[in-house]
Order: sequence, then structure tokens, then C-alpha cells
Amino acid sequence: MTLVDSTAVVVGVDSSQTAMRATLWAAEVASRMNAPLVIAHGVMIPGWYLSEASLLASSSIAEAQDAAERLMARVRADVADNYPDLEIHTVIKPGPADSMLIALSHKARLLVVGAHRTASLQSLMVGSTAALVANHATCPVVIWRPGEVRKPVVVGVDGSPLSEVAIEHAFEFANWFGTGLVAVHAWSQGRGWDEEWVGQENKALLSESLAGWSEKYPDVHVKSVSTAGDPRDLLSELAVDALLVVVGSHGRSRAAALILGSVSEHLIKNAPCPVMVCRNA
Repeated sequence: MTLVDSTAVVVGVDSSQTAMRATLWAAEVASRMNAPLVIAHGVMIPGWYLSEASLLASSSIAEAQDAAERLMARVRADVADNYPDLEIHTVIKPGPADSMLIALSHKARLLVVGAHRTASLQSLMVGSTAALVANHATCPVVIWRPGEVRKPVVVGVDGSPLSEVAIEHAFEFANWFGTGLVAVHAWSQGRGWDEEWVGQENKALLSESLAGWSEKYPDVHVKSVSTAGDPRDLLSELAVDALLVVVGSHGRSRAAALILGSVSEHLIKNAPCPVMVCRNA
């Protein structure tokens, strides 16, 4: 049975070590959330992109399916050994991993994908897959890299509706992991502007964006950082010491919404810790 609903944490897995570690991280999150974990794997059937006349023998397809089932059995057993009380489901589907994960995102609460530096035919959950999933998934997506559990959660704030979604998820994660939260707002200083007045206005924007969340999560210690500068640089600097960086990704139109914003794209490529991208307000 496969259970993918609004409570589920879905993680994409392949045979790489990065994907295996991302799966254990997703299991830790699901355990702290008291949520089911769905482990998903896309099977690249031999001849998937070839014409029907060029397809390989059915025995090759059976071999690919059998290898996928063996992989999933190993991954499931590994997760169960580490999290014996966790509800675990698996799903194996033919086709590209990104298409499968994007489809599952329509039902999931959270999607986790391991970040690979290079693409290869042997590793389907590669950098291109992570980028495609982050661009098109409808639930929050975590692009996973190793991070320190006892470090704070960092969230980028700009006052937009997507920023509000990012703040909500950042507080949730900080609360689940018993760590602090660093809320960051950076802005560009225009020529001739009153620097003090602009600074006060932007600090007020950050305070207003955080209003009410500390009351909801009183155990989460919040540090506010409001300064002129490039948010990509500031968030990247703070990511060195973070459990997770959370950002919204904007699109001004339907077409633009299919492309990650510069901040989220920069962090996905360069942050040394997991990055969560929130796209739905």
C-alpha cells in the first residue's frame, strides 16, 4: 500500500550514497513530525526514450524492475532499523524521477531530494532532477545536503505571501528539532535614500512579518537580521552554520513561476546545508 497524502513526507531515492543519506534525513523529519514516510523511486526502463520498434526485450524491463525492488527493500530495511516506529510506504514507478516526484508533490506535505554535484546515467536523482523538482513541485521541497542538527534554521523574509509560507515552515522545523531561528531580511540601498529611514522601514517589515509566530512557538528563540545587501550573499553566509535554509520562490506570471528566483536558485546550487523552497502561497 502506498500512502501519499497531505501529511506525508516523500523522499526520492536512487542507489547513490547521497540519496540514502537524504532518505534517513527525511525519516528523521517524518519521525519528529509524527508523519508517514513515502520512499519513491523512478525506474528508467531500458528503451524508455526509444521508439516502440527499438525497445529492448521484456527480460531487460523485468531486470530493471527487479533491481528497483531490491533497492527499495534495502532502503526500507535501513530506515526501519533506524526508525522502528515510523510508518513507511514505498512507491516504484517507470519513467524519469523528476516527473514522478512532481506528481507526488500534489498530494504530499513535504518532498525531499538529495543534491548531487554531477549527473550520470547510473544516478537518476541528480542535480538536474533536484532543480526540476524544486521548480515544479507544488509542496515545499528540501534539496538535501549534510547539515548540523543542533544549528539554527535560517529563513529569508521579504514581506511577500510566499515569505509568510517560508516563515511558517521555518518555525515548524525549528520547533521540531528544538533549535533556534534566524530570520533574515536584506534590501538594496538606493542612491540618495535616507539610510536611517530605509533601515527603520525594513526592520519594521521584518518585525511585522514575524509577528505572532513567537507566540505560537514560544520555545523557538528568534534572532532577527535586517541589513542592506544582497540576500544571496547573506543567506549563503548564514547557511554555513545552519540546520536548514528556508526561502520562497517567486514568479510574477504563470510563465515566470516555472523558473526559480535568483535567491533560491543560488542557494540550491551553493548552500552547504539543506535548502527548503516554498512555492505555494
